[in-house]
Amino acid sequence: MRPTRSGWLSTSLLLCLLLVAGCGKAPPRIEPLALTKNPSEQIELLDADLVNARLNELHILAPDNFAAASTALNNARQGLDRGAGVAEILNRVAIGRAHLETGSERAKVVRSILAAPLEARTLARKVNAVNFGEDYLAVETRLLQLTRAVENERIDWALRRSTAVTEEFLALELRAIKHNALSEAREMLKEARDLRAASFAPESLARAEQALDDAETTISIDRYDRETIAKKAARADFESRRLLHLTYASRSIRDMHSEQIALWIEALLRLPARQLSDQDWRDLSFPDQAKALVAGIESLQKGQEAQRFQIEAARRQIVSLEDRTREEQAAKELYIWEQRAAKEKLEQERRLQQLFQEVQASFTSDEAEVYKQGNHIVLRLRSIHFPVGQAIIEPANYPLLGKVRRAIQRFGEPAVTIEGHTDSTGSDEINARLSQERAEAVRQFFVANDALAPERVLAVGYGSRRPLALNTTAEGRATNRRIDVIISPQQQNGL
Repeated sequence: MRPTRSGWLSTSLLLCLLLVAGCGKAPPRIEPLALTKNPSEQIELLDADLVNARLNELHILAPDNFAAASTALNNARQGLDRGAGVAEILNRVAIGRAHLETGSERAKVVRSILAAPLEARTLARKVNAVNFGEDYLAVETRLLQLTRAVENERIDWALRRSTAVTEEFLALELRAIKHNALSEAREMLKEARDLRAASFAPESLARAEQALDDAETTISIDRYDRETIAKKAARADFESRRLLHLTYASRSIRDMHSEQIALWIEALLRLPARQLSDQDWRDLSFPDQAKALVAGIESLQKGQEAQRFQIEAARRQIVSLEDRTREEQAAKELYIWEQRAAKEKLEQERRLQQLFQEVQASFTSDEAEVYKQGNHIVLRLRSIHFPVGQAIIEPANYPLLGKVRRAIQRFGEPAVTIEGHTDSTGSDEINARLSQERAEAVRQFFVANDALAPERVLAVGYGSRRPLALNTTAEGRATNRRIDVIISPQQQNGL
């Protein structure tokens, strides 16, 4: 659907959003990192956060803050390389993290204020408008000017120019749709014009031009009617290709006299005639030669049909003869298959046991309990913690989740289920929702860090329905608050 200005927020609501999101020209609030933190690990965590921010297009929505965070990361890396003090390096990391947090909040405001041009940009990119190179880059640059203006509280300036940028992206989208559908027809039409189709095949040129105009008009009227566009584009391709062949043919006979043209046509008819019959039909008129060709083709088709009947009859006879030995062959093949399947199953079990032992050895008892459940590997994360009543993954959990990610990748592309569990404190409804949100947060972490494709990870929240211990003690409640990661290896991967 084409973006409109009807969804834009009022000025007062925009100001409220700015206040809520903490936008403004004041520097971001920097939360110092404890000097006990490992500088190298903190740099890698910030690097991962920047990767995720780029995936969320923070470099487009809050370019100044994203750039500042990138600069802080580079400064921290340089400090580490030259042996700077821990305090200096951690301060650079804290600055980068503060800019990312501020940029994320400001990006929410930008998405609301510049909804129309951002939606138009998405539509243009879906049809590969980026292939227009400098033209696309020019519009993208103007969009960055708008997002940077909102980021720096120049909202009125951005709103005044957003309509123009929206229209530019929509124009790129329309141009890309036309190019994708009609570029081949346009190229053939240009080639025909270069060959002087206007002189040698004017009627065919007119038909091809009309077909192309019809297709362009259809796209201009409704660029999202894919079925009609495909039909119109196919017709334009057909007429342009036909024009090209007719132009070449007309050029070939331009210097021939009438008898040479007649002999050329006779030779064309003679080519298929020789394949159909030994009889020479050149003493017939051209229409009669064409009729003879049609009759020969029909006779050949009838012969082929009779041949198909004979082949089918022979096949049925062969099947009847083979029925006697088929059961014996099937029994032999079944035996071989069962032996092979048993061998493969033993190998799969051996390989699974080996991987299980490797994964089990990679976790300490304080980090996770690792055990087998049938053909599944269960990682019960003991040391993962969330803020009370929240589903936020804190940086302290990153090393443990990194180990889990590496454990998952040992199994190739398994199916993974993330189970969230709570203790019985609070209502069942709140516990169910909180456990689901925490499981989903872990799932998003793995997806964002390329552990697995999104469709291979499932998040499920069980609330307090599956306790491991009594909820009457603090220790029991702590045991019940957990995340379980269930890895289900694929059989075709040798597991």
